Amino acid sequence: MFFERIVREDASPSRARPMARIAVIGAGPSGLATVIALMRRFHRPFEAWMIDAGDAPGAFGDGPAGRAFTTEPARDLSVLPDRPDDFARWLKDGFLADGAVTALRGPQDLHVPRALFRDYAMARFGEALALRKDVRLRTLCAAAQRIDIEGEGVRIGFGDGESALFDHAFIATGFGFAQREVASWEEASAAAVRLVRQERPSPLTLVGNGPRLAAILLDLRARGFFGAIHVAAASGGLPQPHGRAQEGVRFGEPPAGRSLRDAFRYIRQECSIAEARDGGQWQTVVDAASARLSVVWRNLPQAERNQYRRHLLRLHRHFAIRIAGDIHRRLMAEFETGRTRFVPPCAPPSGENTIDCRETPSANALAGMLGCDIATLSIDDCGRLLVHDAPLRGLSVVGAIASSLRPGPFVFAETVRQVYRSVLSAPLGGLARVSGG
Repeated sequence: MFFERIVREDASPSRARPMARIAVIGAGPSGLATVIALMRRFHRPFEAWMIDAGDAPGAFGDGPAGRAFTTEPARDLSVLPDRPDDFARWLKDGFLADGAVTALRGPQDLHVPRALFRDYAMARFGEALALRKDVRLRTLCAAAQRIDIEGEGVRIGFGDGESALFDHAFIATGFGFAQREVASWEEASAAAVRLVRQERPSPLTLVGNGPRLAAILLDLRARGFFGAIHVAAASGGLPQPHGRAQEGVRFGEPPAGRSLRDAFRYIRQECSIAEARDGGQWQTVVDAASARLSVVWRNLPQAERNQYRRHLLRLHRHFAIRIAGDIHRRLMAEFETGRTRFVPPCAPPSGENTIDCRETPSANALAGMLGCDIATLSIDDCGRLLVHDAPLRGLSVVGAIASSLRPGPFVFAETVRQVYRSVLSAPLGGLARVSGG
């Protein structure tokens, strides 16, 4: 275990108010949003550790992954819930001021390179930090392997027997528990170089059916890889495109019952009606239904929640997490060339030319870190981790990893709202310490 960087160590705790120690596991967009929320809404001196197995804060915008376009439009990418158009305004003020692009399309509708979104998030991160002289931030390159509730705190165990005790921990690992994104990009690039050098190369196989697969596939083609590519898709389909933003859409009367079956029957019915309506789109229904599903979720017994997680969550996520329309058209055109085709999914992915591009946050890995039975776990609207419906003290689960146990958040705007609810509801207090055993 080692410290990658100490962002600020000159903060000194008030004698009257001790400095809380907070862990944020994950340094991607969800982790950054969590630390920004803490600096804006937690009005006490604190020390935050940003813990990630390999990436520094903002690394999601580095390399080829940074050239890939955001899966969501700018209107849904603000890190400030009280200013939902913040990213769109940042783009307009910094890059579109001459009006050359806005005349064709408003900044709120743009999908931009992820490196640009990273720059925006890091800018807001720096601004929030500049206003908090009582905050100490550290980044730690280490893999969290164990989480235990200990007294009034949370102990996080790393390799070699090292551990640290915190007042509160926010788990914001995104999809990193299943397969780190940087590993998918690096392995795909290495496999392409290896295959180009072979006289009779075998196909390059990409496993997955989400935005990461689409970005890696199109990047390989853009960089000149013309070999055969097989796509082993779990559901045999491609990432779906975003629909046109629609306002004032009316929906039918929701079901009187609170069962999961009634909720999804209602969603299917409304999607069919939307598609039959002139200019209607199923995407609008899914987005609205995903937001309403949290109300149904609160009243579901644990048995039905587990049924959703086992049988419906993967399908729900596939249709809720979408890509830009022009990226989808490029993807469809690539399959029409014949150089890229579907093959039956392989589980687990194996072989040096088989690349795992799946984006499935692992509830099993989370349960393993906690030493809990996955069937007993759930997450409420504020990100509190529940065991047998009772909050587990000192732990919050936010962002994509939370969607491994509940319906969402699937989009970044909802992640940000959940992060702020989580920060405001976290019972923070006391002191913690670092130990070597």
